[in-house]
Amino acid sequence: MQLAFDPRLSLPQAPVDRSDDTGKHKDPEALRALCQDFESILIQSMFKEMRKTIPESELLDTDMASDLFDEMMDMEVARDMARKGGFGLADQLYRQLQGPGEGLD
Repeated sequence: MQLAFDPRLSLPQAPVDRSDDTGKHKDPEALRALCQDFESILIQSMFKEMRKTIPESELLDTDMASDLFDEMMDMEVARDMARKGGFGLADQLYRQLQGPGEGLD
């Protein structure tokens, strides 16, 4: 399906408070990492909800250790996906928070 417009252009830019000169929001790498962390949390919660839809099998015993392993594996896969581009949410969020004309990576 082709869209007649670019959805990235319809998002308003977030206002940036320039009164604080402590440098908290001036590090683009920290902002990008934060956006990737946010995307990884969303991907992980999606995996968790998807895993709930799988019926339990009597072939394999499920215990607390296997549940913990599944959760940890989902977390690592979600982090890796977000670092490699994921769904593109981190990039969109980064551009939104970066503001107009700043660090167009």
